[in-house]
Amino acid sequence: MRESFDIAVVGAGPCGSYSALVAARKGADVSVVEEHMEVGLPSHCAGHVSAHGLKTLGIDVPSDLIENEIRTANFHSPFGRTLRVECEKPVSYVIDRVLFDQYLAELATRAGVSYLRGVRAESLLTDSGNVRGISVRGERWSQVEAKAVIDAEGVHAGLLKKANLPSPSKEAIVMGVQGYSARVSDLEPESVEVYFGSRYAPGFFAWIIPRKDGSAKVGLAANRGNPRILLEHFVTEHPIASKKILEPLTDVSFHPIPLGGPSPRTYASGLLVVGDAASQVKPTTGGGIVFGLTCSRVAGDIAAESVAVGDYSSRVLSKYQESWRDILGKEFVIGRLTRRILSGLSDSALDRIFWIGKKFHVENSIGCVSEIDFEERILRDSLRKPNVALALLCSLFSCFLP
Repeated sequence: MRESFDIAVVGAGPCGSYSALVAARKGADVSVVEEHMEVGLPSHCAGHVSAHGLKTLGIDVPSDLIENEIRTANFHSPFGRTLRVECEKPVSYVIDRVLFDQYLAELATRAGVSYLRGVRAESLLTDSGNVRGISVRGERWSQVEAKAVIDAEGVHAGLLKKANLPSPSKEAIVMGVQGYSARVSDLEPESVEVYFGSRYAPGFFAWIIPRKDGSAKVGLAANRGNPRILLEHFVTEHPIASKKILEPLTDVSFHPIPLGGPSPRTYASGLLVVGDAASQVKPTTGGGIVFGLTCSRVAGDIAAESVAVGDYSSRVLSKYQESWRDILGKEFVIGRLTRRILSGLSDSALDRIFWIGKKFHVENSIGCVSEIDFEERILRDSLRKPNVALALLCSLFSCFLP
């Protein structure tokens, strides 16, 4: 059986639903193809997201989706030093990702978007090199025809080969793993804990994110090693974290995170690529919600515009890449450079940077920032303070020491 729409979106994650919502509000007939029967499952993300970022996107998160509000972060070096950044007011939310995904899908449905659940996208339908829909597998449908397709299928991005577009670089992917501890202790209720060190999270970091009910999300990502074993090692043997986690982890899930920065081309004739599929993820922290939704809003706008003018060519859809690069280009450049430096540091070098930060009182000078996602702006503002600039210079120099 065939279905036909103006726009077909692959994947009902936040990026898929949000791009569909934006396009539908502009008058397009939109459908979302989702392989699972229930939106939001399985959940992989920690759900730690900038409150200001969501507000800027026009997303008002219902209070029952917010598991905590965060105003403090404690960063732990490989050898036990701690840097603390504290704000007077909360700057980020811990959200229930399953409910958040379902909330965006509900908004999209109200705007007229239809959801085809339990339908797996198999391949792109093309005509003379132009994408014209999706070949699918489901009980009722075999094809979903569309004037334009938005690919929000996630990091594996298997559809892109048909359009000769690159999928996220495997060399830049870290494997994330997270579970839930029902009981934790010695955690500030509005503070996240971040732990560095190659013994527990080589190439990235581990985290403990408390929730208001006394439980916590506990996870890590790594570029090598078995993530399940690393997480167990972190929970049971880390000299600081192990004392805070009082109950074994449950609901452990795994998720690859692309850290290589955005794909060099995120459009083709009849096709736009958003979110993890386009590697639109912060290279420093692996956060993909605000960056992904920012790009998804642009994708929804451009896709709806192409429907309005009846032109789905690369020329028209290239405006998508131009627009998101104007917004996020500098952020990705800074993020990739920072990630490259951090990934190459030894534990000793990381610890020296923490020592330098404490020596120059960086934690007291950075101050509170409302937008935690836009690091280029944070860096630009922070470097105006002499002690922060000097600390950064010393830190860069220390990276070349053995």
